[in-house]
Amino acid sequence: MREIVTNSFFPFANKSKNVYLQNISILSIGGNLKNPIKTFLHLIRKLRLNRNITLISTSPIYKNPPFGYTKQRDFYNSTIILSTNMCLIEFYRFVFYTERIFGRGRKREFKNAPRILDIDILFFNDIFIRSEKLNIPHLHWNKRDSVLIPLLYQVNYKGF
Repeated sequence: MREIVTNSFFPFANKSKNVYLQNISILSIGGNLKNPIKTFLHLIRKLRLNRNITLISTSPIYKNPPFGYTKQRDFYNSTIILSTNMCLIEFYRFVFYTERIFGRGRKREFKNAPRILDIDILFFNDIFIRSEKLNIPHLHWNKRDSVLIPLLYQVNYKGF
């Protein structure tokens, strides 16, 4: 079943002025193991505590069926817009490390496997990069409802 799920942080819009840091990034987050909404809330708290990151806004949480490997629980997805003082490589390492903190292994068991937390960097400023480990913009961001629907809600949210 596809549905929009909300709570106190989703959607969130930072109404403070002049809080933006050097770089702007858009993240996609997703998960379907344990309690994804609780995981997302812990992630938001972790991001808010990082002095090199300022949250700008989040989308509502979108619950949707898995794709690829379909014999698993529904996924929960959201998008986050933030600013950071980290350069792209530092930020990539931070995101990779953050996924590990939340219990994601270094390698997936198989493509589209269930997971506690998946964080994708969709955009980082206007950088375009294609490499073995990092693709900005994310290769499939515009082909996935799990990204497009939350992002469309987010950019149309009146508080943004």
